[in-house]
Amino acid sequence: MAESFREQMGTGANFRVRVTIIGALVSIVPLIGISILLPEAGRDVLFWIYWTGLTGCLIHLLWILAKNPIPSKRPPLLTRDLAMGWALLVPSLLSSFWPGIVGSPLITVLVGATSVAERIRNSSATS
Repeated sequence: MAESFREQMGTGANFRVRVTIIGALVSIVPLIGISILLPEAGRDVLFWIYWTGLTGCLIHLLWILAKNPIPSKRPPLLTRDLAMGWALLVPSLLSSFWPGIVGSPLITVLVGATSVAERIRNSSATS
């Protein structure tokens, strides 16, 4: 079963995007559990650490998008996986991280914009 799960996660950029998104989504559960047990000062530090991790996740998705800017040259399903970056909105909302609230939908918009730009470029080249 572990092998089939590994195959479903894909390879290369697809794997990195999927692990980034799943990791950010799953990590909110321990954050909430631990923050309930900590005093106020410890909770503040914990949230800053978590926000740093979310920032890293958003930057990682942008980095992969920058490395694969042309949709037709991306590995199969990478466009779909990158467009799922909006899912980082959930942990951002639950942890009140406003850069993530703005940034996660922005990643999806940027993925869509690259597709639109390629279509415009291809239609103007054929005209």
